[in-house]
Amino acid sequence: MWKNFTLKNGIILSYNDDKHMYYVNDKKVESVTGICGRGIPKPQLTNWLVNTPLNEVKRLINEKLDVGEPIDRAVLERIFAIAKKKPETYRDEGGLIGTVVHGLIEDYLNGKEVPKQSDPKVVNCWNAFIDWWNKQEYEVVELEKKIYSKKYNYAGTLDLICKDKKGNLVLMDIKTSNFITFDYFLQLNAYKFAYEEETKSKVSKSFIVKLSKKDAEIEIKEIPLNKKLFNAFIGAKYVMEQMESVEY
Repeated sequence: MWKNFTLKNGIILSYNDDKHMYYVNDKKVESVTGICGRGIPKPQLTNWLVNTPLNEVKRLINEKLDVGEPIDRAVLERIFAIAKKKPETYRDEGGLIGTVVHGLIEDYLNGKEVPKQSDPKVVNCWNAFIDWWNKQEYEVVELEKKIYSKKYNYAGTLDLICKDKKGNLVLMDIKTSNFITFDYFLQLNAYKFAYEEETKSKVSKSFIVKLSKKDAEIEIKEIPLNKKLFNAFIGAKYVMEQMESVEY
């Protein structure tokens, strides 16, 4: 479903939540997460994509060996088929948890009552966030804000901008992933640039707020905001555009 957002500089940004697509003046605009996903290498993700199916094959074979089940070609093919889908299964489950947690946080910060949750991973993330947030003294300024850079033609949705006790604007990105990766550094710098371009308000700091699905732990990682990291993001955008325009 398409929805239009009128930004503070008058630009109308159209967004389709189902397809995660942005348009300005009837032209598609690449998203920050799309650029970071397709424009830079992710060694941790590559290792995970390789090791996850291998570990699943090992687990399934050992499971059958432990109970004395015979392993023939048909059994192996079924094992390989299951293992091949394991990364996608984990990714879908992780995406679901992330979406639910983001929704709960958005509702809470908007003053809505948050019902009790039953999924253990959601509960862990939610408890970690609420325990941390209630000890802070932040004032919410922006929540799930759509951004667009006219100068560099990219769009996105930032999670949260708050004002600290000194009146400084702080950009935060909520993550439920297992680790912090380099592309997060580029994401926050891209959000910061576009937000400042639109609002003329300076963002002083940025943080990754990583919520653990396993044990209700929280990791707060300050992300530097500088021209080098922003230029790296623009470089990733150019790499992505050229990769998708050249035939090879």
